Amino acid sequence: MTLLSPAQAEAHLRHVAQQFAQWRQSRSTPRGYRIPEPLWAEAVTLAHVLPLTRVAQQLGLKPHTLKRRRGNKAGTTAPSLPPRRSPFVEVTADAWRPATAEVEVHRPDGIRLRIAYHEAAPPLAPLLQTFLETR
Repeated sequence: MTLLSPAQAEAHLRHVAQQFAQWRQSRSTPRGYRIPEPLWAEAVTLAHVLPLTRVAQQLGLKPHTLKRRRGNKAGTTAPSLPPRRSPFVEVTADAWRPATAEVEVHRPDGIRLRIAYHEAAPPLAPLLQTFLETR
């Protein structure tokens, strides 16, 4: 399974939702056919990156069914492996100036983000949203 970034997963979710819609329109009866395995595989992959309930809602699936499918594949996919600790990365500016404000954010999995900035109102919302999204 290829791990997607949250932004890539959102775009892929829209694409897969279109595939589900096309498949549903092509059926002769509403409950006549089972969902093809390739579509299930796409849904399970997305459920490893995005919240399961969001994926289920967008694709018109029952959350408990998607959860069961995701669990069945857990033994062979990357998310079942023990999580790796991210290496420490420090990014510094060339010219040092005292920071006007500092922000430190901790995720439940122990990863921390510390930002020291010099602007009066930096655009932190997109950065923090990406950092805090769970996998």
